[in-house]
Amino acid sequence: MARHRSRRTPHEDTRVSGLVVQLLTTEWTKESRGGPGARTRNATPPALVLPKVWTQPEDASFRLHHVYFSEQRGFLPRQWTDVRRGKHFVEVEAFRVEQVEAGVRVLLDHGKMGLPGSREWSGMARGQRHEELFRLSPGEWGRGVYNERIQYWETGHWGYCKHVLNVGMLEAADLDVFLSTRPDHEAIREYLLRQAGPASSGSGSSRLHVAAS
Repeated sequence: MARHRSRRTPHEDTRVSGLVVQLLTTEWTKESRGGPGARTRNATPPALVLPKVWTQPEDASFRLHHVYFSEQRGFLPRQWTDVRRGKHFVEVEAFRVEQVEAGVRVLLDHGKMGLPGSREWSGMARGQRHEELFRLSPGEWGRGVYNERIQYWETGHWGYCKHVLNVGMLEAADLDVFLSTRPDHEAIREYLLRQAGPASSGSGSSRLHVAAS
C-alpha cells in the first residue's frame, strides 16, 4: 500500500515593513448630526487592518490605504490601495507626509482644509499655512485627525468630514498594527462644526491634543 505524504501548509507571512499611510474619511450631512445617524457615524473606526497584499516586498516610496465611510452608503467602508513612487512626499486630503533624513514628518496644510480650516489653530504663528503635527523614526507610527465643513456647490448645502491619518515606518509589523498598538505620536485638530460658520478659537470648541510616548 502506497503511503501518502503529509502536506504541510507553509507558514504564511502576515507582517508588513516600509512606509505605510492609511487614511480613513467619514463624510456626512445634517441628516446624521443627531439621533441614530450620529451614533452610526461616530462608530466608524480610527483604523482598519492593512491590506494582506502588502506583506509582499514592494519597491515603493509610499503605500496608501484609503478607507471611505459615507452617509449615502450607510457608513459602510469602501477601501482601495495605491502605490506612489519617485517622490519624497505624498499629499492626502490636507495631510502631507514627507520623508526627511532617516524619518518622516507629517504636516497639516490649513490652506487645503474646508471651513473652518481657514481659521488658525491655537499656538500657530500668524499666517503659517503648514503645521507640523509630528515626526516619526523607524519602527514608530503616528495618528493625525482633523475635521472640516465643506460646501456642495451643486446644491449649496453643507457637508462634514472627519479625516484620520495613520502613518507608520513599519518594521515587520502585524497587519493590525494600527488597531492592536497605541500610536507613538498623536495630534488631533477638531472643531465644533457649525453650519452658520466656524467656531471662534476662543470659545473652547476646538481641541488641541498632542501626545508622544
